[in-house]
Amino acid sequence: MFSSLKNRGVENIRINFGIVRGLDYYSGIVFEAFDSSSDYGALVGGGRYDSLPKAFGRDDFGATGVAGGVERIILSLESQGLQTSENKTSISVLYINEELAKPAMNIASKLREKGLIIEIDLLGRSFKKQIENASNSKFVVIVAPKEYSSGQVIIKNMSEGKESAVQIESLFSNAKTLFS
Repeated sequence: MFSSLKNRGVENIRINFGIVRGLDYYSGIVFEAFDSSSDYGALVGGGRYDSLPKAFGRDDFGATGVAGGVERIILSLESQGLQTSENKTSISVLYINEELAKPAMNIASKLREKGLIIEIDLLGRSFKKQIENASNSKFVVIVAPKEYSSGQVIIKNMSEGKESAVQIESLFSNAKTLFS
């Protein structure tokens, strides 16, 4: 968990062995997420619950769940002056193979920090499936072995079909103009 969050640039993690979520079916890690700039309390909370599926006759898998407080999240976004995604361009970050999943997730997180709406596959699907799922995105950022080894990614405008290789650092410093 720490490695995955650190790769995404999340540094403000705190372990608290005293957190107790109110439901008896949690069987492992529980978590809560807060906006450190507000006093709204936990925005989301959840955890691992392996025994809950058994109550419904499924003992062949476990589960992890999370629920968010919509009102708290909206209040937090508004207090920071952040917009909703209604009028923003969706961008998908795709990766060619499993070895590039971690760098792609890092790139996605850094682009989100720039205020962009970013989608990325977390299930390890094939590149072909990722492309299919990105059909509603205006742009895709492709993390491919050859380009990534030279510090680049491919940006493709899905509506125009044009693509170009861009230095990763330039991707971050010019994100707003590249995707307009």
